[in-house]
Amino acid sequence: MEVSEISEITHDSRLPYYEQLKQLLMREIARDKLEPGHLMASESEMCQRYGVSRTVVRQAVGELVHEGVLQRIRGKGTFVARPKISEQFMESTVGFFEDMTSHGHSVTSTVLSIDRIEVAGRVRELLGVPPGSHCIEIVRLRAVNDEVVAFTKSYLNRDDAELLEFLRTADLSTASLYRLLEDNFGLHIDAGHRSIEAIAASGMITRLLEVDPGDPLLYIESVARTSDQRVLECFQAWHRADRVKVEMDVVRENRVGGLPSLLSHG
Repeated sequence: MEVSEISEITHDSRLPYYEQLKQLLMREIARDKLEPGHLMASESEMCQRYGVSRTVVRQAVGELVHEGVLQRIRGKGTFVARPKISEQFMESTVGFFEDMTSHGHSVTSTVLSIDRIEVAGRVRELLGVPPGSHCIEIVRLRAVNDEVVAFTKSYLNRDDAELLEFLRTADLSTASLYRLLEDNFGLHIDAGHRSIEAIAASGMITRLLEVDPGDPLLYIESVARTSDQRVLECFQAWHRADRVKVEMDVVRENRVGGLPSLLSHG
């Protein structure tokens, strides 16, 4: 974190008031060695302390939240944020659980539902199945180190009563879905495609992830295939952008008859 030497808001500075306030807040965090979870001053207290408007405070704090320095918790206030959790499963066939645990994080899931549903809309498009087909839907809230960071929907391209019953009785709270499928049914994911986009939180998602309407989320869509290229699963995931960042490696690829390009994941 770069710490400025600014000690107060000045009216003759070339920097906008909100940028000066950002630097003052970062300096305060560094100088006082404020730990993650420390409650920051309220908007009204900052207005009085620094002699700026509520609009300036909201813009400065909002940008620090977006940058991962601060974290807003609805109904509680603004806190010094913990470092963002890095996800690297965009570039491999491992799932969220295996990616997080391999980096030393604890992962728990709250299963909201496991049902046999008729496939429709975007899910039918991703699975590539005809109208009237059925699949198994698994809806979960995912927590890392006891903090809810994602809401996910997994769709297994199987209309299998035995598999459905197994999943309903399995402990998905602390287990990898991919590992369970491989160990118990021989269903192994060999390849796939994942895409990511930034969206604004709305509707039910705001309550489940404890964010405000309009807060930024990372929306991830994935299709997973077996070694014979059959689609086994697709999933949709909404991640808190203030708590999660996605990392991936890229390599230079020489294409015959074309320009070199960087591999991307969506």
